[in-house]
Amino acid sequence: MLVGLISDVHSNAVALENVLSILDDMGVEKILHAGDIIGYNPYPNETIALFREYKIISIMGNHERALITGCISNFNPYAAASLLWTKRALSPENFEYIRELKNREHISLEKKRIVLIHGSPRDVDEYIFPENVSAHFLAVTKADVLVLGHTHIQFKKDYSLGVVLNPGSVGQPRDENPDAAFAVFDTSKGEVKLHRASYDVEKVIEDMHSAHLPDKLGLRLRFGL
Repeated sequence: MLVGLISDVHSNAVALENVLSILDDMGVEKILHAGDIIGYNPYPNETIALFREYKIISIMGNHERALITGCISNFNPYAAASLLWTKRALSPENFEYIRELKNREHISLEKKRIVLIHGSPRDVDEYIFPENVSAHFLAVTKADVLVLGHTHIQFKKDYSLGVVLNPGSVGQPRDENPDAAFAVFDTSKGEVKLHRASYDVEKVIEDMHSAHLPDKLGLRLRFGL
């Protein structure tokens, strides 16, 4: 069974549509998302519509938690402005969709245990970079595959206990590569492969401008920063 692993779509339906098309072509049967469906980009309702259509299993990221609680004190001005815009733009039913998300998910597929956490096993909002990862994360979560998000930086670490990865960000990569990032887990082989996909970044930037979202967010998209 092939499982798509994605994270940090951040309301970028244009990037997500392209990734979903590729996953369809690969024969992926299930898609899991490690948090932050919304924020930054101008298509929150369209993005959630795709999550519903594809029955994507997602957890809550820090942007979802901030949306629900209204607490944006730890957000930079650009993230805060986009979240306030998102709150105004979201339909009531999509707000409820966000509210019902869990902080963690544990999914068993073909005797493989996949755990989704936006930050880390210690703290759902902790930033975990490749140099911070250890096999201890697998031990404490009892995961064969531990999927993290939050940093928007793609990596994969293989251990005897399993795999820890961040599939990277679909909607706002930050590893100096603007292409949408994702991963695919082959449950029969026990292998995870990382992937990238280009999309129409300029279309998203144009729509961000029309929505009066901060210009800096468009620059981040263009350069993968």
